[in-house]
Amino acid sequence: MSSASKRPVIFDTDWWTDCDDCVALKLLIKSDLKGVNINAFLDESPYSVELFMESYGKRGVPVAIDKNATYYGDKPKNSYQQKIIEKFSHGEQKSSSCYEDSVLFYRRLLSQADEKVDIISVGFQNSIASLLLSRADEFSPLNGIELCKEKVGKLWAMAGKWDEEGGREYNIANNSHSAAAAKIVAEKFPCPITYLGFETGVSVITGGKDVIRNENDALLVAMTAHGSSDGRNSWDPMTAMLCLHGNEEKAGYTTVYGNVYIDENGKNYFEEDNSSDRCYVVKKYPDSYYENEINSLISVDKET
Repeated sequence: MSSASKRPVIFDTDWWTDCDDCVALKLLIKSDLKGVNINAFLDESPYSVELFMESYGKRGVPVAIDKNATYYGDKPKNSYQQKIIEKFSHGEQKSSSCYEDSVLFYRRLLSQADEKVDIISVGFQNSIASLLLSRADEFSPLNGIELCKEKVGKLWAMAGKWDEEGGREYNIANNSHSAAAAKIVAEKFPCPITYLGFETGVSVITGGKDVIRNENDALLVAMTAHGSSDGRNSWDPMTAMLCLHGNEEKAGYTTVYGNVYIDENGKNYFEEDNSSDRCYVVKKYPDSYYENEINSLISVDKET
C-alpha cells in the first residue's frame, strides 16, 4: 500500500452528522493529501477539519466548503465539530467565510496538479457535480468535465446500495439535491468511478476507546462526542482504504462493472456491463479483515 498511498488525493466529505468521516481522514494523514472539501454547510466544519489534521502534525492542507450547500437540514445535535474546536483551538474561532468555496478550490488544485489526482467522496456529491458543470476561469481554460478528464485519475465514492435494485442510501437519497448531484456525477464524470455501498461498510466497526487509548486523540474526541466511543460503521474509512491501496483486489474486494442509474428519488440501479468504467465492490473476506487493517492504522497517535 505504501506506493499507492503516495498518489495525490482530495478528500470530499460532508463532515456533518457522522464521525466515520473522521476515521477516514485520520487514515489519510500520511497520504499525499492535496486538500479537503466539505460538501455540506456547517459553519464549524472547516476549522474543525483544519484543527483535526494539525493535531496529527498535518499542516498547510487547504480546506474548502460548499457555501451553497445549506439544504441538508439542521445543525447536528451531537456536534463533534464544536468539540474539536473547543479542545484544540486554544480559544480561537474561525468562521467558514475564511475558507475557499468548493468549485474554486477544485479548479485551482486540479489546474495546478503535476499528476493526476484521485478524489475520495464520502458525502454528498453536490460539490463534484458543480465542478463538472463549471466553466473556464482564471485557473484553467477547460470546463469542468474537460478539467477532470485531464487531471483526475479516479473517483472513489461511498454512495449507493448495490445489493438490491432500487436501493436507497443516505449520501444519494438524502433529498432532491443529493439525488440530482449523484445523477450528474454518475452520468458525466469522465473518469472511472468505484462505488462502495451501504451494505459493504455497515457491519464493519472500527475506532473507539478500545482501539484509540489516548483520550486526547482528536479522533477519539470526535467519536466520543458523536456517541460512538465503542466504534462506528466503516463506510468512509473503507472507501479511503480503497483509494490508499489504489486497487480494489489488493484492498480485498471483487468488482462488479456496469452502468449506474440514479432516479429523482435517489434510488440507484445497476446494469452489468464489463465494458463500463463504473463498478461497485463486494467484500472477499470477513469483516474482521477490514476492521483489523483500519484499526491498526488509526491507533497511531502522530504522523511519523
